[in-house]
Amino acid sequence: MRKGWICLLFVGFLLSSVAVVGQKWQQIGVLEADAEQEESAVQVDDPGSVVVDRAILIETRDGKVKDTYEVLHVYGHAVILKERLRHDFTSGSRVYQ
Repeated sequence: MRKGWICLLFVGFLLSSVAVVGQKWQQIGVLEADAEQEESAVQVDDPGSVVVDRAILIETRDGKVKDTYEVLHVYGHAVILKERLRHDFTSGSRVYQ
């Protein structure tokens, strides 16, 4: 039973990764404020172009760190993520969707 759940979770992860890998990214804005690891919300300068339930890619200004997160909700300029940030991102980091 436990192996079945693990396999099912792994297959779900692979399928969700395929959607992210196959996606063409377009810059939709930049972070207005620093976002630290473990936060679950980021401030974006143009939140009107953010689509809920789709992944966003955040890239540091120097391009060394990139990571994807799924959008849960947009409230004003705050983009609420379904999971916490795994990295620190400074103000001006680029946001793609």
